[in-house]
Amino acid sequence: MTAAELTVLIDKAAAMDQTVAAAWASKQLQIVNSGSDLPVIDLSKVSQQLADEAADADLLVLEGMGRAIETNLYAIFTVDSLKLGMIKHPEVAACLGGRQYDCVCKFDRGQSISIS
Repeated sequence: MTAAELTVLIDKAAAMDQTVAAAWASKQLQIVNSGSDLPVIDLSKVSQQLADEAADADLLVLEGMGRAIETNLYAIFTVDSLKLGMIKHPEVAACLGGRQYDCVCKFDRGQSISIS
């Protein structure tokens, strides 16, 4: 899903829900482009706007097979992370010990990372 497509959905959700509408209007809820047009994401190469907006984030949500499962399922982050996706390829399912079209929902607590 692109940032533009998500904007349309948030507009529709805001029209149906006052909490979403208030968060959207106050910019507490925002959409920020990742800077990538690929289905996977390398978080070391995101747009400056995304890096700036995420600097004080409490939760990272990665959605989709490419971003949540194929490239970041075992990634360690300094903030809590939620990885959500559906396994669409039989090869990926086999690697994970699941079945095609199984859904993955993985929550990890943020960890301190020391660089030596």
